[in-house]
Amino acid sequence: MNLSHKVVLIVEDGDEYLDNLTRFVPGPQYVQAKSGDGAVAVLRREAVDILYLDMRFDRIPRTDLLGDHVKATRDHNGDPLRALRFLQNNQGLFILEKLRSENFIHVPVILAYDFSREGRRFEHLKKLHPSLHWVPDSVTPGEIRQLMAELTGERG
Repeated sequence: MNLSHKVVLIVEDGDEYLDNLTRFVPGPQYVQAKSGDGAVAVLRREAVDILYLDMRFDRIPRTDLLGDHVKATRDHNGDPLRALRFLQNNQGLFILEKLRSENFIHVPVILAYDFSREGRRFEHLKKLHPSLHWVPDSVTPGEIRQLMAELTGERG
């Protein structure tokens, strides 16, 4: 599985995925964005083979979060703190929607979130985002490499 000519965009609010993938899944060129708008900016300027997306974003400024905080506050009984936590905890889904609205739905996405107990939720998301895949926190480097190879058409 030669991934050396592939570009993986990591969208996260920290550096954990970038550090771990660079160290344990060498080969692809890794680039990083810290927000949904940052991801769209990268996708507009360079070809990306895979997007590796975090679900939770609690280390970026509120103004960098996608989603309507006012609406989320209404939906959470007027509690702005609960609304903020909702946007942070589900930011990966808001980023997916931004990618869809910006016509980047063709880019395969690996979402770092465990849907093993939320099969119906994942199936609904998969209908909206056909190129969506997920990995749990317990995924091994070999499993990530294999999934990346499958998504880019590389064979072992």
